[in-house]
Amino acid sequence: MKTKIMIALLAALTLCGCTAAPQPGTSQTDAESSAAETTAAPEESDEASEESSEESSEEEVKEPPSRDVGAVDPNAITFEDGEMYSGHQMGEGGDEADIELSVVDFEGDKKLKVHVLRDDPSSDFGVPKIVFNLPKMIDKARIGDIAHISVDFTCVGNELWKNDDGSEAVVVGNFLGALAGNLASEKGKDADGNITQNTWATHFEFKHEDWEFPEHTWRIETDVPGNKIPANGYAANDDGTTLVIMRWPQKNDADFYIDNITFYDKDGKSIPIIFGKEGGEAAPAEDASEEAAE
Repeated sequence: MKTKIMIALLAALTLCGCTAAPQPGTSQTDAESSAAETTAAPEESDEASEESSEESSEEEVKEPPSRDVGAVDPNAITFEDGEMYSGHQMGEGGDEADIELSVVDFEGDKKLKVHVLRDDPSSDFGVPKIVFNLPKMIDKARIGDIAHISVDFTCVGNELWKNDDGSEAVVVGNFLGALAGNLASEKGKDADGNITQNTWATHFEFKHEDWEFPEHTWRIETDVPGNKIPANGYAANDDGTTLVIMRWPQKNDADFYIDNITFYDKDGKSIPIIFGKEGGEAAPAEDASEEAAE
């Protein structure tokens, strides 16, 4: 009887030893640690997944650029009265594109809208050229004082832009162009009678891009290049002096809006606008400009 009991006990001990024994090449501690890691792995995986999702979400959410370009001068042309301030399309004969001009309410703010027309859907949108007659905007006697010009632009994409990788998005794309006009107050000639200076001059050529958002606003300003040639500079009392705004050809349909056109003299003081004023006299807005500057 004792022999049978001893045999049963030995068999039970042998079975327990086999069940608890670690796998070959690992210690008991390693086995327990491996089991614990296996149990904890799903939780760590879930946390990593959540962190990755949060980072991805943060990358995808981008704030659109602000439309605030800074203070607006009291003498700026804001188009709030619905007038175009002599703005019109440059005549035909060159690379000018046909355009539609209108003063519109753009999210609570009136602006001069420029919509470029295109007859051939397969071609680029041409060069819009918007002309402003300066003697209709400011006192003729002050035209020769113009030394700096500032203009605000808001660009809005209207159609899908297809990227090289095949992806599509409604974006502004690029906004390339120039502020220009006729400047010369005198027309010099050389010994052969050739005009030595051009009445046409580019004040500033701008280059901006936005391939992420369907809308963007820029303030573009420049000094009038009166120092290039001694006679350069806007001609005082000249009915033909102009400011011209141009945008270079563009593949996608994108409107742009003009706002807050401001002219400054060499001392940095804004020049009053007389458009629509009775008798063509300058309004006392210049005082407000001086107060703002102080």
